[in-house]
Amino acid sequence: MVPALNKNVALTSLAWGIFFVMIGVSLTMTVYGIALEAMLPYIAVGTGVILIGLNVARTGLGMTLSKFSLFIGILALVLGGAALMGYMLPWYAMVIVLIGLFIIAEAARSLSKSK
Repeated sequence: MVPALNKNVALTSLAWGIFFVMIGVSLTMTVYGIALEAMLPYIAVGTGVILIGLNVARTGLGMTLSKFSLFIGILALVLGGAALMGYMLPWYAMVIVLIGLFIIAEAARSLSKSK
């Protein structure tokens, strides 16, 4: 008998599986003449959606969300979305802004809990 996976492991495995399928499909597109560079914004957006969706699912099941994967998901979604719209954002500036936003969110959460 195979032991049941806990929900967190199952969700994480599902996210990794979707990620690898997305990468495989993107690499397959290069066989049909689409440059990998053209696929990178879509890969970034897909990665962002997967990671944000993973954290939404965790929260919906009553688990704590992963701040790190949420951070990476938001960053990937913003950078990929901007690239699809024709903007090339400096990733280092985005990382700094997102770190600041997470610090502000943590401080606000702490302040609201202390009331």
